[in-house]
Amino acid sequence: DAIVINGNGDILVEGGGVRGGSGNTISHLGRGTATVKDFTVIDMNRLYRSCANCVNNGGPRNLVVTNLKANNVKLLAGINLNFGDVATISGSCGSGVAKVCQEYEGIKKGQESPKVTTTANCRGQATLDIY
Repeated sequence: DAIVINGNGDILVEGGGVRGGSGNTISHLGRGTATVKDFTVIDMNRLYRSCANCVNNGGPRNLVVTNLKANNVKLLAGINLNFGDVATISGSCGSGVAKVCQEYEGIKKGQESPKVTTTANCRGQATLDIY
């Protein structure tokens, strides 16, 4: 993981980017909002994952993405529906992005967080325009 948000509160990631990795670019462990603006992500597993199985897990954790450029990314945003997480993605473009947003059921430590079939809290772009 390139960026780990441990504490509660809001964080801004503005500019820059990341290339090549099998984990998350941003792991959000605390509560609050992560804003990602003018960022590039290439050849990654995920841009963002709200904590799937933290000790004393809960939320909400929110993600706001604007003007992202993505290429060859499996998942941009993974959020926990049952904790009230919301991901909003707008003004972004890319190619080779398998999925923009996936909702999960967040759980307590020691188990795997299952995917859910809804996208109620995945807002904004469902796909990315090619840049």
